[in-house]
Amino acid sequence: MTILLLILAPGLFNAALADTLSVRPFPDTAAARDSSVITPDQAVTPGIDAETVNRRPDESSPEVVLFRILNDKAQNRFFDFLMPLITDFSRWRIVLIIIWAFLVFAGGPKGRWAAFMMIPLVAASDQLCASVIKPLIERSRPCEVLGGVHLWHGSEGWITTPIQITKSYKSSFSFPSNHAANMTSSMLFLGLVYRKWILPLAFLALAVSYSRVYIGVHWTSDVITGIAIGALLASVAWKAFRYLDLDSGDKKWPWRS
Repeated sequence: MTILLLILAPGLFNAALADTLSVRPFPDTAAARDSSVITPDQAVTPGIDAETVNRRPDESSPEVVLFRILNDKAQNRFFDFLMPLITDFSRWRIVLIIIWAFLVFAGGPKGRWAAFMMIPLVAASDQLCASVIKPLIERSRPCEVLGGVHLWHGSEGWITTPIQITKSYKSSFSFPSNHAANMTSSMLFLGLVYRKWILPLAFLALAVSYSRVYIGVHWTSDVITGIAIGALLASVAWKAFRYLDLDSGDKKWPWRS
């Protein structure tokens, strides 16, 4: 089992914070390309006409108002420094692999079984969001349909998107947040296994979830739904973990008397 866990660990952690394992580009449809008011000659993406781009969410709607508060009004230098670090898995992959290795080598049967169960747990969380719900809902990201978004744009750093949107910034759908679902499912499950660590692990999951709104790529409801999905899957995994008595290392398989 130890060898299996070591082989699968990098892929698991990559999935845990990846926004999606299967990126689907937006089709050139009105539902996928709501935007600010621009003229056809301003549109960068081919196939977008004036009727398609001349629609945007109502700024007075609760969803947009809450997004503006958490993304725009909450801006500060500390968060501008911290949130890209929190949301970018590549910056702290080594830390997670060390934690994983500790569970495998020093966690005893309880730690090894917990590490093993995280593989199907995160895979289920990620694929449910990325491959089932996102293509079904096809919701555009806030940076795709709102102007003036405080957006972390990778190598370009922080930008404020123009009021008149003329380009695409993210080529995947928004609802729900894979980051929120994957981090919540994995961190909450570990917190249930190791109760002393549940508060810092839950805080980490919440911080990663909020970072998705702060950097401008998710609506608040995307994140809340992702957290709910992750919490539900974590509770199912925890019940299975307890039912099989894996925390003591005694495997109580249901087909055995």
